[in-house]
Amino acid sequence: MVAERLGKHFSGFCPHASCSVCLTSGDQEGPLIFLNMAEMKPLSVSYDRCHELLEICEPSPLRLEEESGLKWKVSRGGQAAGSWAGCVWESKQCGKIRKVWIVGIGGKLYYASRIIYFMTNGIDPYPMEVDHEDRNSLNNNVDNLRLGDDVLQCQNRGTRSDNKSGVKGVSWRKDTSKWRAYIQVDNKQKYLGYYATLKEAAEARNAAVREYFPEGVWSANLIDTELL
Repeated sequence: MVAERLGKHFSGFCPHASCSVCLTSGDQEGPLIFLNMAEMKPLSVSYDRCHELLEICEPSPLRLEEESGLKWKVSRGGQAAGSWAGCVWESKQCGKIRKVWIVGIGGKLYYASRIIYFMTNGIDPYPMEVDHEDRNSLNNNVDNLRLGDDVLQCQNRGTRSDNKSGVKGVSWRKDTSKWRAYIQVDNKQKYLGYYATLKEAAEARNAAVREYFPEGVWSANLIDTELL
């Protein structure tokens, strides 16, 4: 099955027996490149076409890996009308595993969150990203979606899974017996130095947040050093 092929090569999976999201040319590298390109370019599907094919349905908070937030209005690719549209696609971004819903329309792949935002607001979010306010990239509830740039997308993902300090942007280095501060800028990790205390490292990171990030994302990234 094409859905199984997507899962095998791109760490994605589909909760359905078959899925029309996987409309690919058969080239193993095609779907991944196609998905990234679709995210970086204006949508090529019309507002009317989206509403003709899909309806927005609130996903259950307990079934976010089975319910995309979109249902088909018509039967497509083995999926019956009324079934949940799309597949979950997994990637590693900003040092963390991220799962998102993707949906195929007219042979092209789109993030379901972009389609839902487009259908709700009538505006293509391009060149902005659609961010998930609760930091759960599978939660495509309309009220959970907001516009954000690349900085907000990356910085809204919380503390890295391999961070042992519990403080975002600070990690303990055994080899130096010190705390190292770092920050993600333009998809690259920038190291801010080594510090004797966790608080000093957190203060260094706060200074970098103010230097490199727009003020609109400070509140989501500044560390409350009074608690350290």
